[in-house]
Amino acid sequence: MPNTEMRYRTALLGGTFDPVHAGHVHLFHEACAKAGIRRLIVIPAYISNFKRGSYPASFEERSEMLRLAFCDYHSMYPDDDLKLELSLYEGERKGISYTSETIRHFYGEAAEGGKVNFIIGDDIIASLGHWHDIEYLRSHVRFLCFTRLGFLENGSGAEVVFIPSDVCHASSSEVRAGDRDMLTASVRRYADENKLYRA
Repeated sequence: MPNTEMRYRTALLGGTFDPVHAGHVHLFHEACAKAGIRRLIVIPAYISNFKRGSYPASFEERSEMLRLAFCDYHSMYPDDDLKLELSLYEGERKGISYTSETIRHFYGEAAEGGKVNFIIGDDIIASLGHWHDIEYLRSHVRFLCFTRLGFLENGSGAEVVFIPSDVCHASSSEVRAGDRDMLTASVRRYADENKLYRA
């Protein structure tokens, strides 16, 4: 059961998902099991502000792999009470994907206690204070940081809730370099059929 001090209902998870891998699927489970999330809105970036021009897979391909990963997740964690939703918002609006603009779009339907829960990894903390439109994010976002490192120094001024997370090593960059064992079964089959991520 999730810690009652860290029980939220709805959260957003953004990223390039190039590709979605077993580590992401494990994070879906952690969000449900350790933070009480029951609705997770997953938002692939059209063009990430941090990774411009680096995609071997199109937005449509990355979105389809997410749909397949959702199916794999429900097969792998059948007891989880989590609704996964794929949002194509950033792909439909096109352009560079800024988190603040996405938060504004979802604020009315996703805010809890005046803030939107937005999931991040511990690798984000050091740069969080430099994100685009950080003043808006400080007042409208509660960052849920799933960390393997324990409490981290947060100098961003934003609200960050640290949630201990089990290690699941998987890396999109390693998949792009040719390690396809980090993909779930359906995603790997799709990548093979579409000749994606071949070293």
